[in-house]
This record gives sequence, structure tokens and C-alpha cells, in this order.
Amino acid sequence: MNMQMLARGFLVFWLTGSYAALGTLALVHAVSMLAFSLYGGVLADGRSKRMILQLGQIAAALNAAAVATLLFADLLRWEHLLVAAFAQGVTSGLMMPARQAMPPEIVEPSLLQNAVSLNTANMNVMRLLGPALAGVLLAVTEAEWAYTIMTVLFVISIVLLARVPKLAPRPRSMSAANVMRELREGFTYIRRTPTVFSLLAIGFTTSLLGMPYIRLMPGFVADVLNGDSAQLGILMSLAGFGSLTGALALASLRSRRRGRLLLLSMVVMGLGLTAFSASSIFAISIVLMFIVGIGEAGRQALNVVLIHQYADDAYRGRVMSVLMTQVGTMALGAFIVGLIAEAVGPQVGLGSFALLLVLVAIVVHLFVPRVREIQ
Repeated sequence: MNMQMLARGFLVFWLTGSYAALGTLALVHAVSMLAFSLYGGVLADGRSKRMILQLGQIAAALNAAAVATLLFADLLRWEHLLVAAFAQGVTSGLMMPARQAMPPEIVEPSLLQNAVSLNTANMNVMRLLGPALAGVLLAVTEAEWAYTIMTVLFVISIVLLARVPKLAPRPRSMSAANVMRELREGFTYIRRTPTVFSLLAIGFTTSLLGMPYIRLMPGFVADVLNGDSAQLGILMSLAGFGSLTGALALASLRSRRRGRLLLLSMVVMGLGLTAFSASSIFAISIVLMFIVGIGEAGRQALNVVLIHQYADDAYRGRVMSVLMTQVGTMALGAFIVGLIAEAVGPQVGLGSFALLLVLVAIVVHLFVPRVREIQ
């Protein structure tokens, strides 16, 4: 999926040359994901998580294969990529709550922080390798080969998932009335659990203010750094390498002062992005993107670990589905930053949102003791 995100963004900017188009692409993906992710949470609480993941990977493989076919036939238009982004959003919305809710089922509670951190590290290895491979392929061959490799990787993941235990809770009715009742119960639980509510709010805020850079990087590299797809792949890979480093470091830490560490990670990410947005020198931008990745890993892994710790098993899938809707706020942020970039430039857009992220972390530390005192 990391290869797909980079390749799709590159193709859209190549076809349109528009930041607004990049933001629209992100918004379409997010809207479709938001529309189905809450239902995905109900599925995760009532069906085999492994089965949900395998079906989702099959759908993702078919999506990538369709784009590859259009590219080979020289028929691809940017509207086709909007459709592909919509389809991937639906797939992710149904699949990701099950993936995020699975760790407590297959590891002991004492190992949960290590497991989630290592899972984050694994995801960031993919962020490291995927964009690099996509960038190189886009630079030396054609985009259709990147999408062909994505299809093959999705098929491999379907096979590997067969080794995961097929655990399922008691099946529940998936009628419309029952789904709505389950969703209401989930929202009521979140509202009445202050720590879970606060952690979800932090996730949404970080996604809105800190994560839009991922969607706008193709245009930023082209206009600010005067780079091409290869340099885009290098920068995204350095962010992934920073995230991998941060996640591995987190896996080795003791479970102490994790609330403060979560807020510190937000500050590191925000300051790194602020400096990155001000840089027009590629060598400096590489170092700054590595720092951004470290902060992002701390924020992401700790947010998930702490939500797992404080959420009840019966509601875990629905809580994680709400967390997954933060992709919608990331897309909303990308859309807003894209409009700002069109008006006054990408550096102002990214930099202003990054500074707001730092400010939010400081305010939470000073005025929300419930978060900073989490151990």
C-alpha cells in the first residue's frame, strides 16, 4: 500500500500538475474509508479477524491489477485513479480495524507494547522499502511495473496470513438494526471512558496537523526541492527508516511515563516537519525527514498501545475502527494544506500545520494531566 500511495500520487501530479488534485485524491480515499471503517469495527468484534484481512488483501490485489492493466493499455486517466483510491478506501475501512485489534488476541498482555512496537516497525520497514522501490521503478521503468509488483505482494500476503490463528468471537447478526445498535454502544463506551476518549482525540489531532505531508510530498519534492520520483522515494524511505528506528527503540523501553513520551513524540514530529517545510536543500531535508519519522513512530505506536491497554476486549474492534477514521482527518488536512499550497506555497501550508501540532502537544501537557500522567 505504501508503493501504491506514492505511485498514485506521482501519477496524479504528473497527469494534472495540481496540488488540489493531490488533496482531492486524498479526500476521496478518506471519505470511502470513513464510510466503511465503523462497520469494519463491528465486523472485527464479531468475525474472524484473519478472514477479514485475507478478503481485504484479495480486494486490494484486484484493485492494483486493474490499474496495472489500464497502464499497460495506455488508457489510464486521473479519474481512474480516483476510482482506485475510493476502492482502496473501502477495503482499508473494512480491513484495518481487524488488523489493529488483532495483537491482544495473539500475544500476552505483558508483551503487548513490544508486539505493537514491532508491528509498527514492520509497517515502517514496508514504508522504507515500498516507496524506495516504487520511486526507482517509476524513474527507470514505467508505472505499470510498480502496480504489477504491488499485485504480486498482495497475493503473497494472502498466503502468509494463513499461518495466523483463525480466532473468532461468538458470531453476531450483521443486520442493519444490530449494526447500528453495536455502533451506538461503541460510541457510548468511548464517551464514558475518558482516557480512551483523550487518546483518540490525540490521534485525530496529529493526523489532521502532522500527517498531510505524506499526501503532498510529490508536489513538494517537485516544486520546492526540484526533485523527481527517485528523490521522492528516498525522502519517503528516510521517513520510514526514522519510524523504524523509533519503533525499535520504543519496543525496548519499559512501560513508564508513556503519556509524556507520547506528547514528546508529537513535539519531535512537529518541529521536524516545521524545519523540513523551511528547507529547500535536499541533503538537509533527508535528515529532517528521518527526524519526522522518529516522532511519527513514537506517536503512532504509543497511541495504539495505550488504547489497547485501556479499552475493554468487547469493544476493542469498534474503538480501533474509530481510531482508523483518523485517516479522514489526515485527508481533510491534506485537502486544506493543498488549497493553502495553491494560494501561498507548500512551505507555508506544511509549516503552519506543523507548528500547530507542537502547540497542541504543549497545551495538552499543561492542561490535561490525565494524558501526561499515563504510565
